[in-house]
Amino acid sequence: MKNYIRAKLNYLPTLLNLENKNILVIGGGVIAHRKILSLLDFSTNITVISKEITEELKELIDNYKLTYLQDNYNKGYLQNIDILVVAVDDLKLQEEIYLYTRNKKVLCNFVDFKEYSDFIFPSIIKKGDITVSIATNGQSPAITKELKNYIKSLIPNDIDKFLNSMKVLRNSLPKGEKRMSLLRKKAQEYFNSLKK
Repeated sequence: MKNYIRAKLNYLPTLLNLENKNILVIGGGVIAHRKILSLLDFSTNITVISKEITEELKELIDNYKLTYLQDNYNKGYLQNIDILVVAVDDLKLQEEIYLYTRNKKVLCNFVDFKEYSDFIFPSIIKKGDITVSIATNGQSPAITKELKNYIKSLIPNDIDKFLNSMKVLRNSLPKGEKRMSLLRKKAQEYFNSLKK
């Protein structure tokens, strides 16, 4: 690896607020499609740039009213964006974009270069307001997939209903230790009832 690449990868699991964030995806193939599917649970403020796109991606763009620019990449498209996903086969182009963006305030994901990326796409389980992310830092996609299926099977069907009732209860009580204790007790009772 070239000397400008970070030697160690330290990804902090976090949840980003994507409201009012401009997301740009460069690429129109299967991987771009997959990345956009992951983003759509959280934002539709997505622009796609590619000379050609797959039929499935075109359908996705139409259904969610995303912005599609039928063009090749140029630096001008990197103005006023917050999040960038580079999903092209051209490794030289990925490197060129990395070198151009690395000192800019843009969070980047490069599909072929984890070491260029500010963030990676974990495997996500989303059920209402419950979000679970799973990652193995690229070590084993097979384990990630199986773990996702396993965890998904553990999530109760009515979890969103229970979560909403907890939200109502939380908002009706004054802040403090008493509220925290009551909510903790309710959560414990709910999960204990599932073991019976």
